[in-house]
Amino acid sequence: MKQQLLIFDLDGTLADTRMDLATGINLMRAHYGLPPIGMEIIESYVGDGIRSLVERSLQGADVNVDEALALDKKFYAEHMLDETVLYPGVAEGLKKLAAAGHLLAVLSNKPGDPSRVILKHLGVGDLFFRVIGGGDLPNLKPAPDGILALMEESGTLPENTWMLGDHHTDLEVAHNAGVKSGFLTYGIGNPGKFTADQVWNGFGELVDFFTN
Repeated sequence: MKQQLLIFDLDGTLADTRMDLATGINLMRAHYGLPPIGMEIIESYVGDGIRSLVERSLQGADVNVDEALALDKKFYAEHMLDETVLYPGVAEGLKKLAAAGHLLAVLSNKPGDPSRVILKHLGVGDLFFRVIGGGDLPNLKPAPDGILALMEESGTLPENTWMLGDHHTDLEVAHNAGVKSGFLTYGIGNPGKFTADQVWNGFGELVDFFTN
């Protein structure tokens, strides 16, 4: 296959970050004397940026969101490498995609610095020519800013660009940027009202699609 720009989401696509995200949120809630909330609920709050995650996790609580956001960032930074792991096949798959000549990047709504720290810790950071996270550009997904910046930097046309993720924000940002979309079903998100150009049940299926 001709060289493609493959832009990956992070949480729920490359890495299972749920346990550490939940730790950060529940430590923040405990600070305010609030009981912990379950993993399934926290999963449903992920995908639209850290502020949205904090706001959703404090529904009904009389808490200053800006203060809570700062606390969650602190607690998450202290624990974000505790349980986070790559999904099966991701490390080998990314190397195979790079070896096949594809350009790899990450576009996440997770803040940029933690995103880069996690990818480096997991041993795959050097495979991406750019990692863009929340705060690196003015707007989060589904605004097309990140994809447009990555296409411009790499000199890639829309028809050779893919946004690959597990959440409707990934499909929507692909639509908004005029590029192709791929959906991974094992993640923590849902496709919402959007239909992906390709759907894969495992990372190995994605790799096969782009290398065979």
